[in-house]
Amino acid sequence: MTLDETNVADYAETLVLQVRGGGRELDYSEASVAVVEELLRVSDDLLQAENFPEAQRNLVVFYNGCYLGEVMARTLGGTWRFTPNWFDASLVFAYGEGGLQVSPFQKVHRRVTEGPTQDLVAYYQGLRDRLAEQDLP
Repeated sequence: MTLDETNVADYAETLVLQVRGGGRELDYSEASVAVVEELLRVSDDLLQAENFPEAQRNLVVFYNGCYLGEVMARTLGGTWRFTPNWFDASLVFAYGEGGLQVSPFQKVHRRVTEGPTQDLVAYYQGLRDRLAEQDLP
């Protein structure tokens, strides 16, 4: 899959529609990261099973990574940095003199493969708090 500035929001919206089909809502807010985390927790046993198809796991990482990245871009002001391999795409935030770069796909992959110890809510809140620290006098 090719990922760039023209389609990342569309891929994120695909997850929104899938979740809506299950009776839940994702609205690109900080609170919606908890919904994503909750949905992943329900699927932990399945996603971490040895016989779970890697291609299917990659789709989960892709769509959830697009959504997480879009939430961070929209709520925290990150700018996407795309690469030929979508897994290596990142977000860059104004921070200090050089900026701060995060990798939503790699984080979601760790969450999917390692489980709740890689909590997405804590990840988002940690980033939010770190960015807020630079704004303190």
